[in-house]
Amino acid sequence: MKKLVLALMVLSLLLSFGASPATAGGGKESGPSTGMKAVDLLLVRPLSAVGATLSTAIYILTCPFTFVAGVSEPAARILVEAPWRFTGMRYLGDFENYKDGNPITVIRE
Repeated sequence: MKKLVLALMVLSLLLSFGASPATAGGGKESGPSTGMKAVDLLLVRPLSAVGATLSTAIYILTCPFTFVAGVSEPAARILVEAPWRFTGMRYLGDFENYKDGNPITVIRE
């Protein structure tokens, strides 16, 4: 289990090195500061990977009950998709939007 968590954390860190936000004219960076990127990389992403792993485990444990109740798809979006999107689908240091431009607080239906 420890190896799986470590592998997921390494994967999330590797995904975080994707393209950075576009820079504005004049060469000034329009994205988050270097300090916010460092906090995100060293603290937020590893913690969110652990949280996403735990919420995925909770979903797997509750899946039989949510399926019978007819709410397994919304539960999967909330407990699996949303935490993993927060972990790996946003630019480093950006806590407001995903890479596709959707706000982080909105869960798609």
